[in-house]
Amino acid sequence: MLARDQRGDDGTVRENMHERALEFPDTPGVYWFADAAGDTIYVGKAVSLRNRVRSYFTSPRALNTRTMQMLNEAESVDYLVTDNEIEALILESNLIKRYRPKYNIRMRDDKHYPYVMITTGEKYPRVQIVRRPGEDGNRYFGPFTTSGALRRTLDVLRKVFPYRTCSNYRMKHTRRPCLHHQVGRCLGPCTDEGGTEQYGEMIEDLIQFFSGREKELARELEGKMREAARQLDFEAAARYRDQVNALEHVRERQKMIYTASGEEQDIVGVARDDDRACVTLLFMREGKVVGREHFRVSAESDDADEEILGAVLTQYYVDAHRVPKRIEVPVLPPDAETMQRWLSDKRGSKVFLHRPQRGPRRRLVQMANTNAGLHLQEQGPRDEGAASELAEELGLPRAPHRVECYDISNISGAAPVGSMVVFEDGMPARHAYRRFRIREVEGPDDVAMLGEVLRRRMHRLSRAQREERDGKGDSSFSARPDLIVVDGGAGQLSGAARILKEAGYGDIPVVGLAKREELVHTTSSDKPLRLPAESAALQLLQRVRDEAHRFAISYHRQLRRTESMRSLLEDIPGIGARRRNALLRQFDSLASLAEAPVEEIAAAPGMNLTVARKVKRFLVEHTDLQ
Repeated sequence: MLARDQRGDDGTVRENMHERALEFPDTPGVYWFADAAGDTIYVGKAVSLRNRVRSYFTSPRALNTRTMQMLNEAESVDYLVTDNEIEALILESNLIKRYRPKYNIRMRDDKHYPYVMITTGEKYPRVQIVRRPGEDGNRYFGPFTTSGALRRTLDVLRKVFPYRTCSNYRMKHTRRPCLHHQVGRCLGPCTDEGGTEQYGEMIEDLIQFFSGREKELARELEGKMREAARQLDFEAAARYRDQVNALEHVRERQKMIYTASGEEQDIVGVARDDDRACVTLLFMREGKVVGREHFRVSAESDDADEEILGAVLTQYYVDAHRVPKRIEVPVLPPDAETMQRWLSDKRGSKVFLHRPQRGPRRRLVQMANTNAGLHLQEQGPRDEGAASELAEELGLPRAPHRVECYDISNISGAAPVGSMVVFEDGMPARHAYRRFRIREVEGPDDVAMLGEVLRRRMHRLSRAQREERDGKGDSSFSARPDLIVVDGGAGQLSGAARILKEAGYGDIPVVGLAKREELVHTTSSDKPLRLPAESAALQLLQRVRDEAHRFAISYHRQLRRTESMRSLLEDIPGIGARRRNALLRQFDSLASLAEAPVEEIAAAPGMNLTVARKVKRFLVEHTDLQ
């Protein structure tokens, strides 16, 4: 937690902060305000720390609603000097992500996007999907919008670039190439089948593809195809033809819209709806939109679009491993010049932060604005009134921004699981959902299972907050809930309250919502609340509870399907634990396993064609799946 000054006992807190600001240096840096508990509630940057912080107290009429509320709550102010404005910009973004100040404009969709990592320090480089690019000398490409789409793209690309997927341990201990080599999906580096030089050339081609030069790569492959045909090597020509077709398939899947410019650029759009905002990024590579991402923002009605845009762009690009040459925006952020210099330094060449006035770039920005507006509409109306009413009914000091709900699902203690769902500002924050397999409780004891889930959640809260200071924390677990809801009555509530107290989080409000009569159980009274059916507060609690129930049941059913599949596989001759686990990882259900061709089953780690045929024959004979 950032340091703070001691509160003045004479009630002149604001005057003390003003006097403190007059002592600040006239240099670039970062400043922060803290409340009475020492929690950081706002972080800002400044070219001149003295002038910027002093303006909070000398020009109150120029301040917006958010800033006035922050000053009313602030009890201290402090600063940290940086060498220049760019360092202040980066430090501000890092502190906002670390401390999550309540009065800063922050992206709600705070998640880690997938990257492709190509290892460079190995004889035979690997290709992996990672969430956090590191400064380890490996090559990173991204971020990509969804891991599912990225995995499907890599599946197709392996037809063109047959890189290895086995671990270093398997590489070291294997004696013969696996089936991936036999079906042309791997060059067989585990036994030096393809040779180091050929494998290295293939990896360089893959790097060329991810660097946006797929057109040149396709032309090279077409040239090799024609040369192989001229040499009457029709087998090689057919292989190059299949690679060209696969490469074109990937390019077609990415294609959404073409522009006259082939430059690498991001197109930014903004939409507002009262105190909500959405910033949309369209990622353009090789003249086509290859993906898009929406960032929801909680904003006051008098927050300027420029401030919202600047906050989101800084928080996004500070973690981005690759910065495009151009960023087209509907409005320029307040510190556009500083941001442009920072992005140029990060990219290693000139970056243009540009507001187009006309032409195709202007039309693309308008398209991004439209997409941002549509995303806000899809989210539905923000239910802040329900949160405020809930705070009033429960006696909370303010409307809960983050509500977490927990539920347990099992059948007589079998395959027990727990769910954690998160609502922010009355809307589901699905990227923050988490699920738990019950490990410690034996038998059908829902109260004990709920206690285990909450104990693990609070442990992860403490650990994630520590880790996030080093840039490693899980953003879902490091966020502290404003209200916890458990599915159940007095028994579940008392058990949950006891666990929170033991974990050192007894100050987090917790309530229970019983299903039959929809009574709200609280820790402040033995008598439950009976809210009217039309109450917005009750309806919010019901939505949260029902979503936790749905999420728990879906996970429970998934585990039961897996256990059923595991039990059936145990009866197949020749299928031991390792092969059984490999099939469970490769196929998510008996239906998908039964529908898979023998070759695909044989491609699973540890499998071969003979055993795959046994599996296929057994499934046909012992199930109704074909």
